[in-house]
Amino acid sequence: MGYYGFVEPDNKIIAYAPNTVLIQEEKAEATTIKPGMVVMKGTNDDDVVICDGVTKAPFGVAGYEQSFLGAASSTSNRPANVDTAYAKDARVPVLGGGGFVAMMHLAPGVGTVKGDLLASWGGGTVVPVVPMPGGLGVRIPFVKNATEFDTGVDLPEGIIVSDVIVEVTTKVANATIDIGLLSTEDNNGGDADGFIDGESCAATGFVKHNLVDGTATNNTLGTYLVEADIKSADSSALFYSPPTFHVVGGGQVSVSYTTSDSANLAGNFYMVCAAPGFQIVGRAEETLAVATATVDNATVFVSQDVMARVYI
Repeated sequence: MGYYGFVEPDNKIIAYAPNTVLIQEEKAEATTIKPGMVVMKGTNDDDVVICDGVTKAPFGVAGYEQSFLGAASSTSNRPANVDTAYAKDARVPVLGGGGFVAMMHLAPGVGTVKGDLLASWGGGTVVPVVPMPGGLGVRIPFVKNATEFDTGVDLPEGIIVSDVIVEVTTKVANATIDIGLLSTEDNNGGDADGFIDGESCAATGFVKHNLVDGTATNNTLGTYLVEADIKSADSSALFYSPPTFHVVGGGQVSVSYTTSDSANLAGNFYMVCAAPGFQIVGRAEETLAVATATVDNATVFVSQDVMARVYI
């Protein structure tokens, strides 16, 4: 039997549900919950807010066409369309239990490949992730950018970053990459090579960090992930960079990277993160390129809907 995938619904959230979808009626604590957003518990057990990717576990997806529960009419709680937020104190149908396909919201700056695992992120959005040593790695693409480039990906404040792992798909001899947080952000408080400093892109595949060298500056972990370099006392006089983790905060959230001036260079890097609110919530059912829009004559990264097999 042939498989043709799912058809994107028109002004609905559910694309496919062979079984009964578990629906909980909850109260919107703020006017920020849009259909398709991942939600978490609010102040009270019957309150919901958009998932922030950090503080609390996600427990469902805000529905839309199911908003007849507890209402005077079938649409009295329902916003005008799936792109409009529920009113404060509106009764929100929270969909869960897995076994259905729904339209979720992809975070700005990332794309998907059909089959990607999706994890909860800030603003009720989701990001593509890969299991990595130390946590789940958020996949962010890169190409040649010889000046610092803002990826459009904003880390949720409070999330833990334990590592950044580079994957080179198109190698260039002598090419390197720096990865950090936007240096112009929050009164120049960011650090453009705070995670990765001069990692080689000369071979395809995953790149192993240089943690031991006769010169400390040749080690490739940045200051966000290394508190100090330790020098050995023997005749070899090697410097070792013991890894640590970085807790995102202080308004410094925008992931950036800088490469050497190497044409055709391409790959991905994975921000390895962990937090109670950062959990796998689904799997992508479609391939999407990173989305941009023009705002005030400038190109900005934007969120887009992604069809996803929901796991929560």
